[in-house]
Amino acid sequence: MISMDPLKISTAQFENRSGDKKYNLSVIESLASKASAEGSAVIAFHECSVTGYTFARHLDREQMLDLAEFIPSGESVSRLIGIASRYKITVLAGLFEKDADEKIYKAYVCVDGNGLIACHRKIHPFINAFITPGDRYTVFEIAGWKCGILICYDNNVVENVRATALLGASVIFMPHVTMCTPSPRPGSGFVDPELWKNRDRDTEKLRAEFDGPKGREWLMKWLPSRAHDNGIYVVFSNPIGMDEDQL
Repeated sequence: MISMDPLKISTAQFENRSGDKKYNLSVIESLASKASAEGSAVIAFHECSVTGYTFARHLDREQMLDLAEFIPSGESVSRLIGIASRYKITVLAGLFEKDADEKIYKAYVCVDGNGLIACHRKIHPFINAFITPGDRYTVFEIAGWKCGILICYDNNVVENVRATALLGASVIFMPHVTMCTPSPRPGSGFVDPELWKNRDRDTEKLRAEFDGPKGREWLMKWLPSRAHDNGIYVVFSNPIGMDEDQL
C-alpha cells in the first residue's frame, strides 16, 4: 500500500424513519456535525439511510419513482452536499435513485462540499422487483486514498470485493441493512421487537441477541475475512432499531 496520511472515518448508525427524508437527513446532519467536531474527515451511513429500506417491499413502480431521486440533481443529494460543506466533512449515504428512462436503482453516494464524488448502484438488489441492478464497480479518491463502495449483498459475492480491490481500492465502504432476519444459515432469525421497546429496562437480553449469531457474531466471521483476503480496510455501517416492522 502506498504511504498516505492517516484518514479518520466515522461510521454512524441510527434508527431511520420509513420514507421520511426530512427526518433522516436531520439525523445525518446532527451526526455529521458531531463526527466533524471529533476530528473525522469522513462519515459513512447505512444503506438507504436517507429514505428507509424495508418498507419499500410494499411499494409499486409509481410509488418507487416518487420515492427515488435523480442523482446528483435531486433534493437529498443537494442537502448532503450542503451538510458536507457546512461541517467540512465527506459524507456517504444511501437512497433510491431514478434516471431519465425511469429506471430505479439502489444508490449510495459520496459527497463533499464541492459536490458529488461517487455514486454506486447496488449490483445485487432486492427488496423491490422494480429495482434495476447496477452494472459496474465504483472506485474513487478521498484525501489520496483509493476507495470503493459495495452495498450489502454485493459483499456476499467474494468476487465483487476482489474486483474492487484489483481496481485499486484500499478502503471499501460496505453500507448494509442486515442481520436479525431469517436465512438458511444456522442461528439466524428475527429478534423480537419487544426487546427494542424494553431496551432501557432489559438491556442484557437485547445485547445478547445483537451480539449473538443473529447479529455481530456472524458479521465478525465474514466481514473481516473480506478485508484480510484482499488486504483492504472495510468500513461497515448498519442501522439500529426498527426498520418498518423488523428490528
